[in-house]
Amino acid sequence: MSNGVNKLIILIIVIIAAGIGAYFIFQKPAFPEPLTPSERSSKTSTLEQSIEATKVQKIGKDSPFGMHPAYIMPSGQGYSEKSFQDALNLGVKWHRPSMYMVWPAVQKDLNSQNYDFSRYDKYYGEVPSEINIFANITSRIKQESEYTLAGSFLPVDEQKYLNFVKAVVERYDGDGKNDMPGLKNPILYWQVGNEPNNRGGIKDFAKFQKITYQVIKEACSQCKVLVGGAAQPIVPNKGFVMDEREYFDRFSVEYEPILKELNGEGFDIFDFHWYGTAGGDYRKLGLVYERIKVLLKNYGFDGVPVWITEMGAYSGDPIETFFPYQTETQQAADYLKRFIYPLSLGIEKIFPAFGLMEGFKGKDDYFDHTGFIYDGKGSNDLSYGVKKLSYYTYKKMAETLEGSDWNNIQTIQEADDVYVYKFSKAGKPIWVAWNDNSASKIITISGISSTQIKITEAVPKYESGKDVADYNTAFNTETKSVSSEKLTITLKNMPVFIKEK
Repeated sequence: MSNGVNKLIILIIVIIAAGIGAYFIFQKPAFPEPLTPSERSSKTSTLEQSIEATKVQKIGKDSPFGMHPAYIMPSGQGYSEKSFQDALNLGVKWHRPSMYMVWPAVQKDLNSQNYDFSRYDKYYGEVPSEINIFANITSRIKQESEYTLAGSFLPVDEQKYLNFVKAVVERYDGDGKNDMPGLKNPILYWQVGNEPNNRGGIKDFAKFQKITYQVIKEACSQCKVLVGGAAQPIVPNKGFVMDEREYFDRFSVEYEPILKELNGEGFDIFDFHWYGTAGGDYRKLGLVYERIKVLLKNYGFDGVPVWITEMGAYSGDPIETFFPYQTETQQAADYLKRFIYPLSLGIEKIFPAFGLMEGFKGKDDYFDHTGFIYDGKGSNDLSYGVKKLSYYTYKKMAETLEGSDWNNIQTIQEADDVYVYKFSKAGKPIWVAWNDNSASKIITISGISSTQIKITEAVPKYESGKDVADYNTAFNTETKSVSSEKLTITLKNMPVFIKEK
């Protein structure tokens, strides 16, 4: 082939290539136009914010250690500057705010498109990035409202409500789009309302759950949505329902129809609440949980995670006569069992309520005695700001077990009212054990690779947290030798942590 022909072929190829290139250039530029300095700064800021949001949600995201709420309200008595200091000290990784995201509180004029997020921006903005936020969103609380149909959760104007939900989720999801200015702690977990079976017969919750779920997912596909938590039934002058049969007699009428109507759609996580006394009521949630799982499967929710976002143990003598006096030691030990036992069943997260500090209702009732810090009011109170034994037990539990493989908790013993569980943390075993009998019991633990173990009681060695002067020396400890990879110890009435040395 001659040089002239070669040159002609090359020229044709160049022309064709140039034409194709020109086509793509005019159709859609292969490279973006150079950014101006201000655009580049804005884009970089948005990208960094998005990366930071993702990073924040990884911190403690798998942790089961919650609190409802973890925030201590300013009182002018010394804790106003410490709103989350105690939660951080305890190792709390999840905060469920007591202030719900309520539609009328944000869109104060239904005929206006203006939203006022100022209170919520401040409220959420104070939560440290080390603590994940899990928030409730609703159209109403209990009272009737012009925003909702009479006796219903459903809005009078569905589109306006959905616009509100979308604006809320976009503002706090941390994706860099219409976010709250300065957002550092995104909210990726939302619960729709709360305890619909404890709202005086207000109807249409399943429809309300579904429409709220759909718009949350449209605005934030990675967000997780919890169904409104199932309230534990209460019998007047008797207390919380603990009997499985009685529980589901109520559940089948008051809550199960919601699951049936949702039929496999409308939430990613199920939530039920569990209270009671330190007399072994924590164990009674096991049968309830197993039946709840069966119902979830029957209605298309097989395998959904389960949380307990309200769980309580109390100290003192509540005004209700059917709740007996309980010591700080009893409360502290009960709180530990109310974490460990549900976790062993597969429940993912637990939130003590209400809350970090006493004083939920101010009536000196059950819920005013469940806190970890005294509020200076009511019976059996040892003064504002005094920490109970349960405060130190929570801290010891969190620092001992945080980082464990939560999907690999082994039940070693659940017989004769003796409970032993094995956790794995950084490849090393940690056992948690307790004895619910009045008399001591002997247990043997096998498969210990070390020659020595350290046993630490889970509750400080004092009658009250007021006597704890030094956290590091507050717990009784003991070192024992291991023989043939086995350890035999006597369990008394105090839960213990057992670690290899």
